[in-house]
Amino acid sequence: MESNSKINSLQALRAIAFIGIFLAHARITYSWPKLGVSIFFCMSGFLMTYIYMDRDLPRSIKDAFLFSVKKIKKLYLLHIITMAAVVIIELWIRKVNGNPFEEAGALIRNIILNIFLLQSWYPDSTVNVALNGVAWYLSVALFLYMLFPFILCWIKAKGKSTVVITASLFVVLQVLLSYVFVLKAGVGVRYTWFMYCFPVFRIGDFIAGCALGKVIYNRRVKESASDIIVYTVIEIVALIIGVIFSVWLEIPSEEPYLLAIKNWSSGYIIMAVLWIYLFYRCKGLLTKALSNRLLIALGDISPQAFLIHYVIVRLINAYMGLHQIAFTPVITWLLFIGELFITIIICLIYLKLKNTDSYR
Repeated sequence: MESNSKINSLQALRAIAFIGIFLAHARITYSWPKLGVSIFFCMSGFLMTYIYMDRDLPRSIKDAFLFSVKKIKKLYLLHIITMAAVVIIELWIRKVNGNPFEEAGALIRNIILNIFLLQSWYPDSTVNVALNGVAWYLSVALFLYMLFPFILCWIKAKGKSTVVITASLFVVLQVLLSYVFVLKAGVGVRYTWFMYCFPVFRIGDFIAGCALGKVIYNRRVKESASDIIVYTVIEIVALIIGVIFSVWLEIPSEEPYLLAIKNWSSGYIIMAVLWIYLFYRCKGLLTKALSNRLLIALGDISPQAFLIHYVIVRLINAYMGLHQIAFTPVITWLLFIGELFITIIICLIYLKLKNTDSYR
């Protein structure tokens, strides 16, 4: 096992992904969530493979389900709390607007789906992100973690090249399936669900991370004095190409094949795997600078902050909307800073209370 500095640098990357998603929810950027989500799923596959490679996990369906539940359990209570908070916000908005019982059936459906973490299986992107919108991630994670014992068994039995080729084929398959989906169903809430929230589609992200974990595990890399220069150049080039590639992915298109290529996962998987590797190595000046104590600390609490931040943003947006306050650039940035601060404070309070509870 590598030193903790390797894991710490990945925590910094996790924090950067979280901030990027937060910025989008705060109306500042748009494309960041797609890369951030791919980083989350790929990193989960990478770390789980890296950690469990020398262990044997039970592979019955029941045991796999229990393994997944155990992994999700630490966030489930917070998921329910944040979901309830958003329900209260929704009811408040409806009461102010004079229609408290509007679409009550849809609200009840969404609550049930969220309680059982089934929202990502519902073929409608507006339902997937209903209530605490980011919780669809947990719904997908529950499925991917259940697959992991079987994926790990397969990875152990295969060579690195076979695993990497298979992971690459999953990305190609994503594009092909997106193309077929566009031709058959067009673009809409079902397509957005299919290429972004559908758990089966996200196997591509997860197995790409698992493949990287297989490649990295027990790999001996010779250290060199020139590493810092080489990796700094690679990081800068990766950043420039990543920005250009991200901009291209966001350019609207009506051609089915381009829509398939620009689905909300496949292109971002490539960038996610690259940055996970670069932050894992943490040899260049860019990754070294970003792997600081502040970002590492934020990365440590990011799973909880991820669930909390959306509730804060939803509450502020509701207040702004009900009082018809415009989102000017200055106000938007000030709100983001305030929302981030509030999210971190609430997150720390929650973790403090939870840890206090665990010692009783």
